[in-house]
Amino acid sequence: MKFDDETKRLIRDGVSNSINTFDRRAITEAIRLKEQFGGEVVAVTMGPPQAADALKEALMMGCDRAVHLLGREFAGADTLATARTLAMACRKIGFDLIFCGKTSTDAETAQVPPMLAEFLSVPQVTGVTELQCSEDRATFRALREVDDGFEWVECPLPAVLSAAERLNKPIRVGPADAAKADGKPFEVWTPQAMHDEMSLFGLPGSPTWVERIYSIEPVRKRIMLDSTDLPRAVRQLTAYLRDEGWGTGAWKSHPHVPISLRGRRAPADGAKAIWVVAETAGAGLRDVTLEMLGEGIRLTNQIEGELAAVLIGHQSEAHVQMLAAYGADRLYVADAPVLEAYTTDPYADVLARAIQQHRPFAVLLPSTANGRDLAPRVAARLGIGLTGDAIGLEIDAQGRLVMLKPAFGGNIIAPILSKTLPAMATLRPGMLHRAQPDFSRRAAVVRLPTENLNTRTRVAERIASVPDGLLMDDAEIIVGVGVGIGGPENLPVVKAFADQINASLSASRKVVDSGWMPRQFQVGLTGRAIAPRVYFALGTSGQFNHTVGIQRAGIIVAINNNPDAPIFKHADYGIVAGWREFIEAAGPIMNPSTANGDFQS
Repeated sequence: MKFDDETKRLIRDGVSNSINTFDRRAITEAIRLKEQFGGEVVAVTMGPPQAADALKEALMMGCDRAVHLLGREFAGADTLATARTLAMACRKIGFDLIFCGKTSTDAETAQVPPMLAEFLSVPQVTGVTELQCSEDRATFRALREVDDGFEWVECPLPAVLSAAERLNKPIRVGPADAAKADGKPFEVWTPQAMHDEMSLFGLPGSPTWVERIYSIEPVRKRIMLDSTDLPRAVRQLTAYLRDEGWGTGAWKSHPHVPISLRGRRAPADGAKAIWVVAETAGAGLRDVTLEMLGEGIRLTNQIEGELAAVLIGHQSEAHVQMLAAYGADRLYVADAPVLEAYTTDPYADVLARAIQQHRPFAVLLPSTANGRDLAPRVAARLGIGLTGDAIGLEIDAQGRLVMLKPAFGGNIIAPILSKTLPAMATLRPGMLHRAQPDFSRRAAVVRLPTENLNTRTRVAERIASVPDGLLMDDAEIIVGVGVGIGGPENLPVVKAFADQINASLSASRKVVDSGWMPRQFQVGLTGRAIAPRVYFALGTSGQFNHTVGIQRAGIIVAINNNPDAPIFKHADYGIVAGWREFIEAAGPIMNPSTANGDFQS
């Protein structure tokens, strides 16, 4: 990757392009539907000249025609400008169903599909893993992937869907299939062919802009411990981890900074308000909500503003006191039966109306399945900038909110600013710190209107099959499982070790593809990014697709019986040993019930 320091953009000219894994599944599903119901599949992309190769591949896969949106006026587009441009193209082409990939594999925002749906005024379902269309082609049922399981969503057509990785097995083509693209229509559309106003495209049409780009690569210690005496190696590892702060509560890397609510005074008029959109899980609040409130306290103290929480749901009064205890000065509450289960349309209606009426300085949402579904829709409706998956926030010298956005698995950090207000961002779980609660605090409550809410989609069934998947959000210790453990029959042994050291579990893609663990535990390029204090890699080879998801781990411990395994290049501490032998040696040494009990977090 190369960067243009002047334009603050990636240099894409001359770089080969390929269709990402989510888009391959979107194309494959569209072709399946055509074979079942008839019709036409059109592949569309907005990209540099070499993106034509990806469109030709789509034609080889079975698409009927292709449209390439090509022109320098498109350059520098953020997600809003990209979605606006694609919406123009979709209207010109005509559509019954629009399929996108769930997310790109560079910026990973997942913002374009919901924004596109908003610009086209159609419903959306994101993260689709199964699709069932009615025979009259008027409605469909989609199995949507969420953080703790799945939900069946019923929706009318036309609509925008985004394809998750488990939707299907993508069609594969090679040089021998080149003739399948011959003679199929291939059109190139310039910006001038789509609209007379060039300010709608590219950088001029983008409400967010990149202040600068810098590349980061975590510095790892790469200490290999002598495994000829495995118990001794484990004792050495134990001493190293204790020195790092495990078990003491005082971590050397990214230490927790206590956030106090004492002496806090919010302006009575609600000026310079920072809003946190709360998300619930079961009967409680998700931890990321409390983390966002902690960050909101830090920021509002700097700008002398108000911290507010937005609570959307039904019969959720039990959360009011908790939100106040963790820092909210004011609560905006929308309560109605239609809001009991999250669906995009009514939640977007409530939040967009509230922002228009009360005009906050910034709005923060969690970078979760639902947060990534909601935030882009609201941003597109209001025409405001959105930064996705931020890992931190700052206030600059001009009093602007700066949002720190990672890309390419965390190898790049880009400080993003917004030309519009409110500034809007989704924040990655597990990256921020909550405040020390004060349960004597009370917050002013403002009721938000809930009349005439849009309800085009309906959750027909919710399958909360993997509640433990939420634990990865802010787990301090995670044990990552690779196919090197041999098979699912060995998972109980790994789970027992994880329980012993108070750790959560995660999985590589191959483990998930093999059906050993649910998709919600997958870490990597097409899974989740995690940031534990300590990450144990057991039987994981360390391929790039996996290691991009653990870049922000504080300490990585690699256990692999192959001394040449790539994972050791990404680790702070490595032991060349079988995973089972390591666990057997670690049991009496790392067991909290022994003299080393201070390891218990």
